[in-house]
Amino acid sequence: MKWPAWSLMGLVRRVPFTLVMLVVIAAVGLTTATHLDRLRPSLLRQFGFAPFHFRPSFLHAGELVRLLTSVFLTHGGQSFYASLAMIAVCVGLAEKRVGTWRAALTFWGVHLATLLIQSLLLAIPARHLDVLWVNLLNTEHDVGPSAGYYGCLGLVCQKQSEPRRRMLLAIIGGILISRLIWTALTSRRTPLAADIAHLIAFPLGVALAKRLRG
Repeated sequence: MKWPAWSLMGLVRRVPFTLVMLVVIAAVGLTTATHLDRLRPSLLRQFGFAPFHFRPSFLHAGELVRLLTSVFLTHGGQSFYASLAMIAVCVGLAEKRVGTWRAALTFWGVHLATLLIQSLLLAIPARHLDVLWVNLLNTEHDVGPSAGYYGCLGLVCQKQSEPRRRMLLAIIGGILISRLIWTALTSRRTPLAADIAHLIAFPLGVALAKRLRG
């Protein structure tokens, strides 16, 4: 069955940013074979971002480019397809609601702000934290567009009318907090950076939604 040409063009006109992100991430996934298996550790270290990259000794173009490259990679397997689905839903709804440029601003603005906030929080001397936790969080490389699409999800939720808005914010916020607690309690070897980033990105999207008209 062929899609009508006007339907395809209408989709391109309404959500071009979402489609571009989907195409690029899918292409990178096919190139790195992460649509089939986990991302190779060498690629994770080469293109992933870790909080210690914001230290003065690392602040140069070669390291800061990780802020961009890390977005288009995923950890592979299920996370690859989950990322595509979340971009299609969260970014697509945000773009449809507030327009292309506002959606792109939300995605990239929240992504960059989340990594900056996360890095600054971990850079604060943590005398009362277990040294192992601090070392893991500071040196753990992460990839994926999750901070950006959780920011868009926060924007979409905030743009809903009452009482749906309160319900969505409470449910999603509760899930993110529960996931962080569960990760922290179940295994000291499990990466925490992603769960912390999600818990930062979602309220940032909510806050940004209050500034953007749509």
